[in-house]
Amino acid sequence: MAKLKDRGMVLKRDDSFAARLDVAKPVEAPRPAEKPAPKPPAKKSAEASAPTPKPAEKPKELAQRTVVSAPITASEPKSAPDSSTTQEPRKTTEDMKATVEADRGPNVKLRVTFRCPTDLAERATACAEKARCPVSAVFRKAMGELRPQLIERIEAGIEYTEVPSERMTDASHPFDTSMMISQAAYDRLAKEIDPEAMTGIEAPMSRWARAQFLPHFDAWLSSKGH
Repeated sequence: MAKLKDRGMVLKRDDSFAARLDVAKPVEAPRPAEKPAPKPPAKKSAEASAPTPKPAEKPKELAQRTVVSAPITASEPKSAPDSSTTQEPRKTTEDMKATVEADRGPNVKLRVTFRCPTDLAERATACAEKARCPVSAVFRKAMGELRPQLIERIEAGIEYTEVPSERMTDASHPFDTSMMISQAAYDRLAKEIDPEAMTGIEAPMSRWARAQFLPHFDAWLSSKGH
């Protein structure tokens, strides 16, 4: 077996030989530059999270928007007029009558009694038979339609010359009724008809009422076909 040569000791570095070794080494590819690690996202502040306020609108634009957005409604009723300028309600006929009656004072009953002629009594009897009611009901019905007119004339005032003085000779059916007149009208009648308080006013007023009733009763029976 061949004898190995003893290794010699390198006492000095050979720079030219080392340079050749460095050239023979493969060139390493350059490494890409490392990117810096991303920083953690910073917390949004309260001011950043708050919505950005819109620019202030002009007064004109604001008024136009208010008019357009207002809903269309029916015309509202006008406000009630001031109580100081409110006119008083107009009085009705009933209110005027109540005022007149209050001025006249309390009412007084005026009783009248008289008799009807035979021909009117017979016609009233025929009317009652047809209506199936008492004869007195026929008289009261006719008198009820005339009573307001008689009261109105008495309240206006009648003179003594309007009261008949003669008495009836043909009188068969008696009839009596009453009328409510004011105290003022009653006092005026007493002064006009019985100024010395001798006979009272019921007998004269009964003759006056009879003179007003008989023509009315005749026309009323004729309208009923009697």
